[in-house]
Amino acid sequence: MRGVTLWQEQWQRRWQGSGVQAFFRAWGRELVDSLPAAVRHALQPGRAPRSVAWPLAADTGTPGERVVLELPAAFALSRRLALPLAAGRDLSQLMQFELDRFTPFTAEQVHYVVRQEAVAGEQLWVSLALVRRDWLQECLGQCQARGWVVSGIQLLDDQGQPTGLDLLPSAHQAVASAQGRHLALGLSALCLVLLAAIPLTWQHNRAQALEAMHAEVQNLRAQAAEVAALRKTLDEAQGAAQFIARRRLAQPGRALLLSELTTCLPSDTWLQSLEIHADGQVDMAGLSARASALISQIKGCNHLVDAQYQGVIQPDEASGRDRFYLRAKARGEAGDAPHPDQP
Repeated sequence: MRGVTLWQEQWQRRWQGSGVQAFFRAWGRELVDSLPAAVRHALQPGRAPRSVAWPLAADTGTPGERVVLELPAAFALSRRLALPLAAGRDLSQLMQFELDRFTPFTAEQVHYVVRQEAVAGEQLWVSLALVRRDWLQECLGQCQARGWVVSGIQLLDDQGQPTGLDLLPSAHQAVASAQGRHLALGLSALCLVLLAAIPLTWQHNRAQALEAMHAEVQNLRAQAAEVAALRKTLDEAQGAAQFIARRRLAQPGRALLLSELTTCLPSDTWLQSLEIHADGQVDMAGLSARASALISQIKGCNHLVDAQYQGVIQPDEASGRDRFYLRAKARGEAGDAPHPDQP
């Protein structure tokens, strides 16, 4: 036994101050510093949180430290309310629906806490405190930026004394201290699992990379198909635009046709209707003293061809003239009459 003790003492002397010990200490500090603040707090469950006054000033607190914010009364709205005794069954549920009766806010706008104080006769006295949710998020954000773990938000009264009302939402409560006792063992097991998972991770990453490449190729193909469809649509639109442009060039303007008809038709001829169709067809109906001579008159129009009577010429007793219906075709400056099937 004496030999074993001497061996232990020699081993301990060699271990103290050795490079291996310094390496493991440094590695352990880096490992703890890389953990989230709440987890670092869980590793030290017995340490009491530090009280910090709001608004925050220049502070030398360390990241991962547990703090309790002391909130002055001016930063919150607090009221003492008298409610029916039946309200004590579920105060929180009651305030969820009736908060806008007691305050200028709704339950969606604020975070509130309610606490039963006393019973007097048929009335239940409760304390209500609330803060706006956007302000509370900003407050917690400033603490998070400093790396603190907020364990509570203690509301103070007008004299600066704690009221016992904690305005910290339950979702931000500190991690239970029991987790810290098992965290070290869990981290060790996690390291072993990670070492064993390295080959599987490499294979998984390779498979994901192949899937990503395949998805990218499929995406490029889909984009190419979209481009081809857009190009086809553009070509069709250009063809349609060119067709319309050619048709417009092949037909004279309406003003030009009206001007020519005014010149070509004799003064004793009145037009009662004139229709100019998109395919170049021109339909005319009216009264004339010499309706039978209109075909020869229209031949003098440079932009009208193939003039033909539609039906028979009938006398009009009211006007003493002949009623006629006539159809012709309009042609462009080049002299080519448009055709409805011409592309």
